[in-house]
Amino acid sequence: MSLLDTGARYQKVTVYPEELTVDSDGNKFTRPSKTGIPALARMQVANQSGTSARRAEQDNEGFESEKVYRMRFPRSFTKAHGILGAQSQVEWNGQRWSVFGDATVYDASPATARVDYTIKRF
Repeated sequence: MSLLDTGARYQKVTVYPEELTVDSDGNKFTRPSKTGIPALARMQVANQSGTSARRAEQDNEGFESEKVYRMRFPRSFTKAHGILGAQSQVEWNGQRWSVFGDATVYDASPATARVDYTIKRF
């Protein structure tokens, strides 16, 4: 048993995984699913780039600001649902967050193996 599964402070979220769909013209594209999956996730504030930090200081502050968090599910979630795609979204504390980029997979040791995601709210 690992603290990655039981010791962390997990919060309730609803996950909208990426799904492939076809529009009326036959074009395939991905989007967040319309059906959510209840889950638990751990959220941690993530570092932002200099560009993101400067954006918060511009004269349009509040209109184009962003928040960035690192999100991790218990390993049982990944085992049951797989790795989320980059078009997935998460509802947390009543707000929709977008998965930003691809997942980061840590697999150097079975004891610490996990999948982390970066989520943003624009």
